[in-house]
Amino acid sequence: MRRRIVGALSLLLTGMRTRSVDSGSDVSNRKQGIETRVLLIIIGLATVTSYLLLAAVGRGDGLSTDDAMRLVQVRDFLAGQSWFDLTQYRLSPPGSMHWSRLIDVPLVVLIRAGEIVLPSALAERIAIVLWPSALLLLFLAGVARLARELAGDAAARLALIFTAAMAAVLQHFRPGAIDHHNAQLVLLVWSLALACHTPLRPREAAFAGAISALSLAIGVEMAPAIAALAAAMALHWIMRGETVKQATMAFALGLAAVMLGLFIATVPPAHYGIVTCDAFSIVHVAAACIGGIGLAVLAAVNGLASPRTRLAGAGALAALLAATLGFGFSACLGEPYAQLDPQLRTLWLSNVSEARSIVTMLRDLPHKVPHYYGLAVAALGLGLIQSMREQDDTRWKWIASLAVLAALFVVALWQVRGAAGANALAVALLPAALVRMLPASSDRPTYLGLSRPALIAALMLNPLSLIAIGAVSVRAVEAATGAHRGVVISDGPGTCRRAADYAPLARLPQGLVLGFIDAGPFLLMETPHAVLAAPYHRDIKGNAAMFDVFLGTPSEAAARIAALGVDYVAFCPGAPERYNYVASAPDGLAAALSRGEVPNSLERIALDGTDLAVFRPRR
Repeated sequence: MRRRIVGALSLLLTGMRTRSVDSGSDVSNRKQGIETRVLLIIIGLATVTSYLLLAAVGRGDGLSTDDAMRLVQVRDFLAGQSWFDLTQYRLSPPGSMHWSRLIDVPLVVLIRAGEIVLPSALAERIAIVLWPSALLLLFLAGVARLARELAGDAAARLALIFTAAMAAVLQHFRPGAIDHHNAQLVLLVWSLALACHTPLRPREAAFAGAISALSLAIGVEMAPAIAALAAAMALHWIMRGETVKQATMAFALGLAAVMLGLFIATVPPAHYGIVTCDAFSIVHVAAACIGGIGLAVLAAVNGLASPRTRLAGAGALAALLAATLGFGFSACLGEPYAQLDPQLRTLWLSNVSEARSIVTMLRDLPHKVPHYYGLAVAALGLGLIQSMREQDDTRWKWIASLAVLAALFVVALWQVRGAAGANALAVALLPAALVRMLPASSDRPTYLGLSRPALIAALMLNPLSLIAIGAVSVRAVEAATGAHRGVVISDGPGTCRRAADYAPLARLPQGLVLGFIDAGPFLLMETPHAVLAAPYHRDIKGNAAMFDVFLGTPSEAAARIAALGVDYVAFCPGAPERYNYVASAPDGLAAALSRGEVPNSLERIALDGTDLAVFRPRR
């Protein structure tokens, strides 16, 4: 029975298999592979179970604002909204979301399948647990596969252990995490793992290109990583030529073909020519098709027989691609939030946790810097040293991995949200570097397949150690200087960050709710009401209207509320946003409500089960 179970798991995770060159070590390799897969299952189940237990006792993270909006989008689709229509009609004014429908598909399938035997609400709750759990197993398998391609099964097992301790990554796979970030992390590690297969065959290369295209169609955040991988593939062809010709063509054509297919499948024909920099559009398809088809054509040309001629051809292609983007889509090459309302940038975006830069992290959350950035820095440093020691195809794998990691690390320096992708690769690259740099010897004892120096290094550089290093370092600095950092309020009781805080408003007659920015998705998810504000940079008018009300004096707010046709004002006394608004406008409505001063233009509505203070305008 045990053999059958292990065999079934092996078939489920066949993507982690690699062929052994030495037939004499085949039995040992199979044993190590089974041990790796068993560890993968144990870590995956333990992680999901721990999240479920935390949720059961009321300490789970729950749904984020993006998760809530994703569920709203799924419900609208189930209710009959068009595949091509991404408009959120309960935003006032209605606005088009910049998310793809592709992530809606598996959620819709799971919900509809569950509804066959279960009530719709229960089927939905199960679906939002199953989807991130399944993605977690795929992610762990991808991390193990990448580490194994670089340094064998010992690295794969250590990478799984590192991943289990990497909260900055695992938070994206908690129950309820149905936003697109977890799916993109899965696609990221698998695209690189497949591209690093030795020998690099056309099949693996084509899959790597295809899933890179799928990632970009889901969300453009991974564009720097995909560009880095494509550049690494081109560099590999420049250096190796005929040896990797077929694989290069397969990757390039896989990327271009799938990008074009997904564009046709997800973008309405009327929008084919519309450039949207923050969503999958013609600019991304043009770049992928010019780069992909161009690289495939160059690889197919027999006359490019030397690295010099191949470099010249690739340079010409790069110039064509740069000219196309520079002249045709120059707006997408600038700062993504350049057109954002300055008030929205100051009062909202600059206070969003995942939008913090390394500078603001060092200022406000220095104890978290080692956890978010330390592993990637170590992986880049040790990986670079190891790449210099490798030869031929093995060196190429390290170069490709480091190029993608470096691209994501630069993004993370700008916005900490990029740290999840960087760490998703670092948990594989750092263990692989340790195993390769400090190999185990057959005549000395090993620990988890590691040499003693490698084990010691792993104990010093693992994610838990980095958390401890950050906390101890900050406390030491505070003790030495006498300076103490302020507390950054982000969550906790009274902050109205749970979906349940907004459910009581569903008892009120349907209307338009004026609430804080982060309240928008939860109000849409838990109630039938429409909202003005929501945490999306496209909701320019709704967010501006919210600022006008909460930052204006009570008399100005009353006039604005009447003009907007607001039916309810939802105010959270402990929300992080409230502190920003009070500091910005001490005489504004938000400041008055914070002091318990309710203007005559509003009357309080008694609602049990929520920390929100809900008001009705007096007509």
